[in-house]
Amino acid sequence: MSESFLSRRKIAARAGFSPNTLKNYAERGLGPEFIQVANGACRYSISAFDAWLAQHKNGGTQ
Repeated sequence: MSESFLSRRKIAARAGFSPNTLKNYAERGLGPEFIQVANGACRYSISAFDAWLAQHKNGGTQ
């Protein structure tokens, strides 16, 4: 089964926050893992993002 990836804008919409929030997290090394494609755009694995999000809900591990 192949992994599905979404753009920063689309993955941010899944969580209800802005793409700039993810950009800021990435710049600070705090956000979910992503890959950078040839044109410089970021792509996020849906499963990895969902796992990161679950881990960072109130009461989750930091």
